[in-house]
Amino acid sequence: MQKKVKFRGREYIITPLDDGKLKVDEHIYSPIVIQETEKLYRVSFEDCQFNLELIDGKLFLEGEEIDIEIKPYLKSVDTSAESQRIKKAIVQAPIPGKILQILVKEQDHVEKEQLVLILEAMKMKNRILSPIKGKITQIFVSVDDNVSQDQQLIKIEA
Repeated sequence: MQKKVKFRGREYIITPLDDGKLKVDEHIYSPIVIQETEKLYRVSFEDCQFNLELIDGKLFLEGEEIDIEIKPYLKSVDTSAESQRIKKAIVQAPIPGKILQILVKEQDHVEKEQLVLILEAMKMKNRILSPIKGKITQIFVSVDDNVSQDQQLIKIEA
């Protein structure tokens, strides 16, 4: 059964497949959904990670409400072991804004959920965290750069 999901201003057609994979538009992914807390899930596929939150029975993907069933993709995995399986991550801007501060440099080692930069949007400071433990291999932006939503900011390799 196909579902239309709007995320970050774009509409996607998501089709669950019988083999546990998801077809997103014309691409097929093998998502891993890990329950971090009672209401927080982490979704990993390819080089991407997203947070899902369950609030009042509604599912939010990176803060945007979506209508999709995630239970078929839940895995009973030790989250620390799963983090080790993810070899790299690209940190993207969740919203358009201006880079106020970069708290890491290339070759730095970071912990999962370590603060890596601060992005200002609409006069609010947004803390951008590392999704994995690893080494900063590339920084794509500089302080005072204006960035667009989904723009690549930092590359981290485990």
